[in-house]
Amino acid sequence: MGSYKTLLLERDGHVATLTLNRPDRMNAFDGTMREELPAAWAEIAADPDIWCVILTGAGERAFCAGMDLREPPPQAKLTPEQFSKLPRTRITSLDCNVGKPVIAAVNGVCAGGGLAFVADADIVICSDNVTFTDGRTTAGQVSIHGTLRLARKIPLETVMRLVLLGRAEKLTAQRAYEIGLASEVVKPADLMTRARALAAAIVENSPSAVFHTQDMIWKSLNTGLDQALDSGWNVVTSFARDFADAQEGARAFVEKRKPNWKYAPPPGQNAQKKS
Repeated sequence: MGSYKTLLLERDGHVATLTLNRPDRMNAFDGTMREELPAAWAEIAADPDIWCVILTGAGERAFCAGMDLREPPPQAKLTPEQFSKLPRTRITSLDCNVGKPVIAAVNGVCAGGGLAFVADADIVICSDNVTFTDGRTTAGQVSIHGTLRLARKIPLETVMRLVLLGRAEKLTAQRAYEIGLASEVVKPADLMTRARALAAAIVENSPSAVFHTQDMIWKSLNTGLDQALDSGWNVVTSFARDFADAQEGARAFVEKRKPNWKYAPPPGQNAQKKS
């Protein structure tokens, strides 16, 4: 595993835990973390032993407070020409095209740009003391990163309340559960235990089948239903033809034994498929 200044990356079997590690700043991302996150996600994507990721924050106060406003924005020293060519910030697994399931274990305040990690996670669980809020408009910032995808996961009016009311709007863990922002609420002491249990269940399944299913579901959000169904059928038929896990799963079921899955890279990694 790589060494990072603002992140902790640990592995246990087929499960990796990525921890945002700036607890003194409520795990807000600064320039260093913005550079390290794509590198960490790339490391996770390339590791054939990692089939699932748990994302959480260090300490007890915060999951992620968003961008560290004490640090000058990255565009502050740019010329107008450089500013116009500034690339989009990519800090989440979805942004970085990891293609492996991510469980967000939200352990404290999740604010501003930190909402991107929740919006882009496949499964979100949180402790019962969590607060979700977005104070970017209150701080004179445009709220885009995280909220655009969030508007495809939870009721639009909830997103509008977050961004228009700014710091005045705070969602409790219970309210997050009610609107589908989080699928489970647990006691703080039970959060990581539950996250690990979910991850353990995921990695019992065929990694290739999981990767392709996850990939197709996310892609379907960018298209109409008919186009998504046609694309999905192509994935189903090509997977059955090209991937050993399709045959292995059926054999194991008939023979009443545990399958011997064969790892293949996620489809979004543009790696050569292994059958």
